[in-house]
Amino acid sequence: MVFRPHAAPSPNIPLGARSVGHYRVNRSDPEKLLVKHFVQVFWGIKGRGRFVINGEERTLHPQDIAVYLPGMEHSLRAEVDGWEYRWWTMDGPMAVDIVRQFGLAADVYRVGPAPIEMFDELTRALRDLTPGGERQASALAYQLLSRVATSGRPGADDPVIDQALRAIQRNAPDPLFGIERLAALLAIHRSTLSRRFKAAMGISPLEYITRLRMQNAMSLLKESSLSVAEIARQCGYDDPNYFSRLIRRHTGDSPRPFRRR
Repeated sequence: MVFRPHAAPSPNIPLGARSVGHYRVNRSDPEKLLVKHFVQVFWGIKGRGRFVINGEERTLHPQDIAVYLPGMEHSLRAEVDGWEYRWWTMDGPMAVDIVRQFGLAADVYRVGPAPIEMFDELTRALRDLTPGGERQASALAYQLLSRVATSGRPGADDPVIDQALRAIQRNAPDPLFGIERLAALLAIHRSTLSRRFKAAMGISPLEYITRLRMQNAMSLLKESSLSVAEIARQCGYDDPNYFSRLIRRHTGDSPRPFRRR
């Protein structure tokens, strides 16, 4: 179990990765009922456990997730010895909105095998005590939500999509990076990539790139004193006016009013 070193996310982080863990528990392990003020997602690995969500008992099997939202009482226990699951928690001013944008509510969902490598990457990022580590952890929490929301779609297990998501993460700050460059990196035709990406993710590669850039932009607007033009460049936009229009589209405010929220 690894926690962020400070109680609240930096003011710059709209979706903060708060903690991550890997548990194996037995039926005899004590259960403490607590109301928690963050988003928590549990991902079943082995065995099964019981959750109470909105007064209803639900069972978490392997390849299921359970979602708790802020202000809910966490009630869970192992139904068999050796129940194993991974979990991560999120907070920040836009955490609940972002979770809901992915179509998730407090409930149990069948989503497929847990992406162990991504959980390990999140663990490493939370151990990095620099601002860069916090931003990386935030981006990984966002990617985990994206994986959850797209599981079960045709093509969700497509290895090309995993490669595409990693390439986007690495290259999104480059203003010249787009669908053509992504297709070239993956050695796949643009139209084929777009079709497979849309089938797996539910949105186009360009929309995914834009969402990732906007998340980084909102973080920099809140945390830094950089000019709007410099933030635009760091997030992959040469035109500050176009960048400002995108911020307004995603937040309802232009960059300067958004900073003052």
